[in-house]
Amino acid sequence: PLGLPAPSSALVSAIIRSRLSPPPEVVAHLRLLDVSGLGALNIAKGLELAGVSRLLLLRGDAPAVGDPCNNEPESVMNTLRSSGVKLRLGLLLSLAKPLEDVMKRIRARADFYFVTRPWWSPALRDVRREAGALGSRVYVYLVVETPRNAHVLAGLPTEEKVREGQVAQAALRLSEAVDGVIISSPGDREALLRSLREVREALG
Repeated sequence: PLGLPAPSSALVSAIIRSRLSPPPEVVAHLRLLDVSGLGALNIAKGLELAGVSRLLLLRGDAPAVGDPCNNEPESVMNTLRSSGVKLRLGLLLSLAKPLEDVMKRIRARADFYFVTRPWWSPALRDVRREAGALGSRVYVYLVVETPRNAHVLAGLPTEEKVREGQVAQAALRLSEAVDGVIISSPGDREALLRSLREVREALG
């Protein structure tokens, strides 16, 4: 996050699948400012070998180390597909952008989309309807903020975050508007587990 060095999502995804039985479905992500087009293709092919089926393509933040690469997610997605990569490829959607820009990205026909901010918008149902007509799925990414991780999340916009204790209510609100919800709580694993249990109970 924020362009800082971190373990490779692709590598971690492959390790998770190799260590757990049965291997879980995971979504790896790739920050395109960090890699060239060839690098992205190599990573995608490696993920296929590891049994990972989904890859989220995002520009990411400018890298804190080294020079940024200049790759657009839609362009890389098309390159991967034309090269025979069979991964399901996803893109980010920011509903803070004009609706016309959001719909343009949907018409790029990614296999799935992660909505990051704001996590709730009256436009969500229209976005899902348009994406669904093109065979794409829409998920909302909820980041759980707690006293323990507030300093870690200080750089994230407020509209991306949900406070612990409000996650189940948010998931219920979203349940009829999108295809699913991704829940994360960086730096506070216990809060993540509590939130997941609350969501399961709320959704039955």
